[in-house]
Amino acid sequence: MKFGKKTYTYLVIGILCLSFALSYFHRPQPPIRELVKASQELPAGMNLPPTGSAPMASRVANSFTLALVLVKSEFSEKNATGIEYLRVWAQENFQKDPSFLRPVTLNVPVEVHHSIIDSFFFNIFAGPVYGLQAKVMDLLSQRIDQFHRSRAYLSFANDYYEAFGMDQESASLLARYQSERAKSAVNVILCAAFWLLVTLGGIISVLTARPGTRKSRGQWLLSYGWLLVAALYFVVGWMENLVAVMASSVICGAIGLYLYKPFKIHITEESSISVKLVTPSPQFIAIVAWISVSLVAIRLITWIKTGTLFAPDPLTLLASSWSGDFLHEPAHAKKNIKNFVGFLWVLYGLWTAYYVSYDPKTSAEVERTLDSLQPINK
Repeated sequence: MKFGKKTYTYLVIGILCLSFALSYFHRPQPPIRELVKASQELPAGMNLPPTGSAPMASRVANSFTLALVLVKSEFSEKNATGIEYLRVWAQENFQKDPSFLRPVTLNVPVEVHHSIIDSFFFNIFAGPVYGLQAKVMDLLSQRIDQFHRSRAYLSFANDYYEAFGMDQESASLLARYQSERAKSAVNVILCAAFWLLVTLGGIISVLTARPGTRKSRGQWLLSYGWLLVAALYFVVGWMENLVAVMASSVICGAIGLYLYKPFKIHITEESSISVKLVTPSPQFIAIVAWISVSLVAIRLITWIKTGTLFAPDPLTLLASSWSGDFLHEPAHAKKNIKNFVGFLWVLYGLWTAYYVSYDPKTSAEVERTLDSLQPINK
């Protein structure tokens, strides 16, 4: 089905009218909520004092000079690490705002739009994105609530209250820590879901394509995959003002454009330069696909090896979201992910090596030879 210029014109006009109507009549609001409540951290049926013998900020500051005495259990080492990250996080927040546990006003994110293009896309996509974020927050809240009934949480809570005292202020700090960690995972989950859908769609598209069109379909998917990565890097680099990310965007965009229209630079004897479009071989596409998979695998493993609870990487946040445990380092889950990524990389590398070395002409000759020998064997 082909669309004419008139159809595209009407489509652009419709999108512009939609953006204007949304900007005029609708104001999208980001979801503002605490995913974990202080009441969830309190023992059932127990009335605790509002605060302990000293303000929470003082207890956090003094805890750095005290040794933690933890109840010996299978979670002791993980609890000690988690409590250490928690009190470092609390110390930083108390230094920024001594009343951050009891803010006078809600911290509403401020949306700043510096260009007309930024405003246009904000009005189109902000509503759906905020809606998806709210749904993800609901799911995370349920996962955390389920984790609160586990032995791992009960062990951590016991060690935590031993270190900071059992009162409502301590419960608020523990709830706030988990809530902030969970909120940082919301956009990561949405981004991971997007790339998962794109990857699955690409794989299904290649597998369901006719044998004669798989090469061109694979080339098209690789091209648009690199261009999507370039667009993502461009947005991140633009928003965060990161030169390295912008440079990565340019490199990925160049790779994507080259895969879309491969070319060859030819220098003649007269020193003139000409550019000719070329048709890449299936082996070339397979090698580029392997390189792309290798780069993704390297990125994932780098996240696993460098991420911590204090500076969580996307895989740490995804693993914590799956279990609902934002208090412990998901070391076991990250190890399994690393092994799985390594296994897939080796498997895909072996397939690529076989595909690149496979010669269809030789295979056809062998089949014809075997067919000619069949009457003799009979």
